[in-house]
Amino acid sequence: MEVALKIDVDTHQGMGEGVPRLQAMLEREGIVASFYVAMGPDNSGRAVIRAFRNRGFLAKMFRTKAVSMYGLRTVLSGTLLPARPIALAFPEIMRGLKRSGFEVGVHGYDHVRWQDWIDDLGDHGVREELSDAFEAYHAIFNQAPQSFAAPGWRTSASALRALDEMNLDYRSDTRGRVPYRCVVEGRMLATIEIPTTLPTLDEVMGRADLRNRAAVIELHLSQFKSDALNVHTVHAETEGMGELDSFTALVRGLKARGAVFVQLREIATRLKAAELPACEVIRTTLPGRAGWISAQGAASVPAS
Repeated sequence: MEVALKIDVDTHQGMGEGVPRLQAMLEREGIVASFYVAMGPDNSGRAVIRAFRNRGFLAKMFRTKAVSMYGLRTVLSGTLLPARPIALAFPEIMRGLKRSGFEVGVHGYDHVRWQDWIDDLGDHGVREELSDAFEAYHAIFNQAPQSFAAPGWRTSASALRALDEMNLDYRSDTRGRVPYRCVVEGRMLATIEIPTTLPTLDEVMGRADLRNRAAVIELHLSQFKSDALNVHTVHAETEGMGELDSFTALVRGLKARGAVFVQLREIATRLKAAELPACEVIRTTLPGRAGWISAQGAASVPAS
């Protein structure tokens, strides 16, 4: 059973507190992971507008106890309190991840702006977000990033086309079943897409049928497939903080079942683009997640 852990870092607090805790745990357990960091400001407080845009957002906030999980400083960041930088506030933590052998990719620039307003950004706005994110990454590592993961699994035709021009090794923008190549408006793009294949912790937290942490862990373990690549996304703000013990138990449970942990870049080097299915990128909803996400659609025959 092959498992790729994709760790998204959305906030200043997640970067400063959650990432070091996750790194320490992963090193103790002797496993690898891929980190994707929002490179710009932490405007988490502006996400409150999702209550009006995304059905079920408030219910999710209460179900996951978001205020206690993220903390009041993060919940108000970018509104009543100034937005704090995420990646650029902690360059040594970023570099330390790479020195320790972890993969570090880009998770957008302004996470909230991308996730909530991607359809309003237009070609220019999308390219501006990507340019700012890649510039911040280069400032920290003195090299260009080789991978990208869309905030909130939300992408658009403009974003997919712009990223395809950046010669990335791969991207991980969607939810899906297997690696594939994206078909956008009838044209197959070159960049490999490696989707998240499993539900996330915040999508199942607080469910009435999951009475305790052990039940949540057992549910997650039951989702992993022995005959397929399993891409599991976790969040520095959740599994790296209040749910670190639960995540550690999940990792140990996977190890006990013989899981082999890999980084997404390792998967990308093994894949042959010409052999991957070509699939449309669709918009859909998922249980436990408010609003739409981008997902792998049915196989498509792109225009020649």
